Amino acid sequence: MKRTTKLNKIIYASLLAFFLTGTAHLVTSCNNSRPSETTASEEAPVHKEEDPLARGKELYVSYCEICHGKQGDGPMAELLKIQPDDLTLIAARRDGNFPAEEIRKIIDGTEPVEGHGSGDMPIWGLTFRESEGLESEEEVRKEIENIVIYLQSIQREKPAETESEEAAPAEES
Repeated sequence: MKRTTKLNKIIYASLLAFFLTGTAHLVTSCNNSRPSETTASEEAPVHKEEDPLARGKELYVSYCEICHGKQGDGPMAELLKIQPDDLTLIAARRDGNFPAEEIRKIIDGTEPVEGHGSGDMPIWGLTFRESEGLESEEEVRKEIENIVIYLQSIQREKPAETESEEAAPAEES
């Protein structure tokens, strides 16, 4: 009987992600292959969401939620060496202040963070350019800004049980 290791799970999950991405690209290219009556400059934008908050959520769900989940509990979280943060508590961990510029730098890869800089978290600035078909740095910055706006909108106070657990000393047996 084969023993399933954590590495095997990561490999299987990665292969599944690549397969699903390839399938999505195939379906998209098949749907886009019919002739168009408009020129490229007249075509509707690739992204339907114009509202920065809605677009930020769309990007978060597409790229971030697999690891970070709703509260640091994404489906890939258990397979990672460094557990992803609960991104709804960014401000709570910083005395109620949301560090928008720091978050932008973490997302675009210019500010290394444990778990991000080592390749565990992709550098999204580069990823967005390719996967979202962005042509300029300004477009990449806009998408990152949309995620920052979304993250700022989902901030919550630290849960009461977490505060009490941190304050209470460990019991000795």
